[in-house]
Amino acid sequence: MSTTKCSNCGCEDSFLTSPAPCPTPAACPDPEPCYTVTDSQCTIYTGPDIDCGQDTVVAMNTSLADALNDAIAYFCAKVLAINISLTNINSSISTINTNISNLQAAQGLFDTAFRVALDPTITINTVTPTLADSNITTGTVILFPLGDVEYQIVDGVTTTQYNPATGIWTCPQTGKYDINYNVYLTCPSQTGFGWGNGADIGGTYTIGVTNVSGTTIYCADTFTVVKGVFYSRIYLTGGIQGKILTAGEQIVLRHKNITGTNYTSTSGDNIDWAIRRVG
Repeated sequence: MSTTKCSNCGCEDSFLTSPAPCPTPAACPDPEPCYTVTDSQCTIYTGPDIDCGQDTVVAMNTSLADALNDAIAYFCAKVLAINISLTNINSSISTINTNISNLQAAQGLFDTAFRVALDPTITINTVTPTLADSNITTGTVILFPLGDVEYQIVDGVTTTQYNPATGIWTCPQTGKYDINYNVYLTCPSQTGFGWGNGADIGGTYTIGVTNVSGTTIYCADTFTVVKGVFYSRIYLTGGIQGKILTAGEQIVLRHKNITGTNYTSTSGDNIDWAIRRVG
């Protein structure tokens, strides 16, 4: 039903006629605003379907009332779905952040570590090779001065793990650890072609990580000197990854010289030892 209302317009149930044009603009009276009220149930949308992507929001031949309800219902559902998705995403991000924080707090990944690097000022005397001396568990414990300790931290906080007087490192937390060592030593006798010269009978230089009593070997490496095969330097690197250690467990770094040549300090040489918690 359509109703047109304005004063002096005529009967509401009759068609309106167009007034005669004014002879001049000045002669036309100011128009009185009129409005039309149309029942939305009686107005039909006859255009093509109104689509959003693959979805039809308003179909052709839908009443204006239904079309408005369909459009509002469609977009409100989409907004609600987006809000639910955002809530789920935020919840997932919060869970991930919590898990990361818990993992770091519980495992101390890369925040618990120890490293020492020695510029050797020591003499490593060669020993007579015997079957017993070939075992690293009887080797000499390397003592690193406190000033050579680069860091010893637990959960990022500096603490005490290493005893320079005994060479003992004490595990601060139960977990998985990577243990690594590196050796770079120069033969003191370069004029005789280094290790393997005519005076040497051949032998080995061995380094390894054991427990304090020497009953457990965690990792070890050996440089072999062969008579007549000349070496100016010893290079060794090795270790063990992901070794489970218990809080309070103690280990040491040992070495043994059976090369036939005494080692004396040479500038630039290095022995380093690093332990890092990884799990």
